[in-house]
Amino acid sequence: MRALIIGSSGQIGGVLTGQCASRNIAASGAGIGGEELRLDLAQPAAVKEVFAQARPDIVFLCSAMTYVDGCERDPELARRVNALGPAAVAAECRARGARLVYLSTEYVFDGQAGPYGEDDPVNPVSVYGRTKLEGERAALSLAGALVIRTTVVYSYAPAAKNFIMQLISNHRSGTAMRVPKDQLSNPTYAPALAAAMLDLALKGACGVYNVVGPEVMDRYAFALKACSVFGFDPSFLEPRLTAEL
Repeated sequence: MRALIIGSSGQIGGVLTGQCASRNIAASGAGIGGEELRLDLAQPAAVKEVFAQARPDIVFLCSAMTYVDGCERDPELARRVNALGPAAVAAECRARGARLVYLSTEYVFDGQAGPYGEDDPVNPVSVYGRTKLEGERAALSLAGALVIRTTVVYSYAPAAKNFIMQLISNHRSGTAMRVPKDQLSNPTYAPALAAAMLDLALKGACGVYNVVGPEVMDRYAFALKACSVFGFDPSFLEPRLTAEL
């Protein structure tokens, strides 16, 4: 099996690349972060050339424009990356007979009635959520596609900006960190998520799966737990209501 991992220099794509290697799956990486193959999802015309070089049997689409505030400021760029890019990837998978695994987000929901199941109605309230939902629908137009939704992905990845790395950075610099105390989620460990993605893909799963960590907690409680693990004095944390932020 030959895999193409789009976004292989990112937090999840990087772990996924290593796990493919440990399972003797030949994997090529593509993206804009120095990967083996150059692919900017904002330029969908480049997809065909990357597929010609990688010749994948399965594609893991882990790359996206995930900066939520940035998506609000530039909705057209967000749509090119998060919706039109995945549509081009799905079309090329269809043309070449490759399977597609698309990494999505809890932002396709409105946050009013979670935790959510796979069959709960979607209602995105942000540009990021709306464009990722477009990407989901483009992926699912391909027979056998697998969409995995997740939330608050973390790991120790110095080049990443996940919540845990932000916490470590703020602690080291002595910077106060405002943390919402009214946002509930399931923090999800990136290596566990990558393993689940591979397991589901290799079992031939298709459709939508929600894959998250086992514990529901608010973001402030998560920060306190991390401080306890790392031995940090949590006094630099400032719990806030989302409305205050």
